[in-house]
Amino acid sequence: MPTGPSAPSSPLVIRLDAPQHVGDQPVRYQSLWLLMRVYYAARYESASVPLAALKSRFAQAGDLRMLVSRAFADFAEWGVSAGWGDDRQADARLLPTRGRGRGPFWLPSHELERIVVTIGGAVPTDERRTLATFLGLSHDTPATLDTPALDYVMQDIAFWHHVTLGKRDMQDGIFFAPSDPAPHGRTRTQRTGAIPSFHAAQVCAVDDVQRGIALLAETIVWRRMGDVARAKRTLTALAETFGANQPTQNASPTLRAMHWIVQAWQAYALRDEAGAFAHLQRISDDASLAPCLVYNPRIRFETRNLQALLYKTHAARPGPQPARAQSAADALAAFSDALQAAFEADSIELAQHVAANIGLSLWLFWQDSLIDPARRLAVSDVQRQALRWIGLSEWICDRFGVGGNSVWNTVFLLRIARGAVPVRRDPDLATLRASTPLAVDAFLDAVQPFGAPFSRAKGFSKWTDVVATTLADHEDGRVRFEPLQLANLWFEMLWFALHQDGDSPQATHAAQSLGRVLPMLPPPDRRFFRDALRLMPREFQREVRVAE
Repeated sequence: MPTGPSAPSSPLVIRLDAPQHVGDQPVRYQSLWLLMRVYYAARYESASVPLAALKSRFAQAGDLRMLVSRAFADFAEWGVSAGWGDDRQADARLLPTRGRGRGPFWLPSHELERIVVTIGGAVPTDERRTLATFLGLSHDTPATLDTPALDYVMQDIAFWHHVTLGKRDMQDGIFFAPSDPAPHGRTRTQRTGAIPSFHAAQVCAVDDVQRGIALLAETIVWRRMGDVARAKRTLTALAETFGANQPTQNASPTLRAMHWIVQAWQAYALRDEAGAFAHLQRISDDASLAPCLVYNPRIRFETRNLQALLYKTHAARPGPQPARAQSAADALAAFSDALQAAFEADSIELAQHVAANIGLSLWLFWQDSLIDPARRLAVSDVQRQALRWIGLSEWICDRFGVGGNSVWNTVFLLRIARGAVPVRRDPDLATLRASTPLAVDAFLDAVQPFGAPFSRAKGFSKWTDVVATTLADHEDGRVRFEPLQLANLWFEMLWFALHQDGDSPQATHAAQSLGRVLPMLPPPDRRFFRDALRLMPREFQREVRVAE
């Protein structure tokens, strides 16, 4: 009969030699090991037992949480009330089981006094040495040893392996394993895919910080893929892992701040600009997080970069010119601050993202007279400078192998290349073909000294070849572009194909492909493209609508 927590004074006799028993009940070895480990930690180390200790001892266990669950079920059968979590003064009987599998584990003092360890029916003369032998601990370990720290560095480093693989695949834009596996089984160069790697990392995580790192990375991948539902689910799991709203003592400020940043990105993707601003504001309003904006350049970059994009959206929206001009100025200031933060963070990848956004924003704001309204700058000078920023971004991608195969640089430079063309609604084909976008050779001259990535092999002889080369990477499965990126590429292909060859099979294919992508976009993006299509001849506007 279990003694239960209501009778804490009754002794609990534990036999460590075979056949192992607790009281008169046979036991699972893993459950007995955990009970003896928390007993040893409480009596001889005045410490709790981290999950890493179980991971180190039972490295081959497929599911540590199941091992913990079975152990606590056995504890209940034996009438032992063990605890978990950071608060060792809590009443173990009242702790919620949610989160129990994460540890750390401990034994209340009243349970400590009940346990009687025996070998061959007798109490060992040196209990500590006997327990150390049973647990696989060093006999000479001093009582003051910081065992959680040692356990952490002695853990299986599978988590770091998986999360590193996932980061590399995320950087390269490989979100899932390639559909065609290596012909002779797994090789050292075969890619796993970011999502599977981050899932594997979560299984191997030994604490909430590690789990949070993997969940945060997974959330960013889903957001980049445009999968709002999965990003939201992963964000919820991330918030539950470390308590975003009611942070625990050991919660990471950086992870909590990044949680709000990813929440803001999620709102931004849903065109909830007020919600995005509000999530970012939570960081500066939280006294425990606000220092991150000063001392953590990565957090400052992410915050200022997203703020810049939100200001850019405000500037592009119809409204009073002074308010739009102020938003444009705020956007350029935020982008500039983000660029500095990227270099402070020693992250060249972040720098390339913001450099591209500076280039496009400079051009768009100047076109709409939101900056330089007196037109002191010549159109060619602004166009060349904007392209040079895009060139810097692409040059960084090329030289440093970063950028995740982002297509936005290509989209931006194509938009700027045709940016000086007079805007005419519903032009006929002859009028469109008479316009003069920037020639490829002029672009290659303008983009110096960052021209190395723009080779003839990548299509830089005709603008349609540039788009075709980029789309081929997606269609051949080398990279995966999200619907908004594809819509922009097919729109540019349609315009340049019409300008280059008129009513051609290439233009018709581009119109039909654009029409098939548009239903995948959220309503605001669909409205943007329907308005932008007024730059095309009516017959090709119809071609797009029919394909939808």
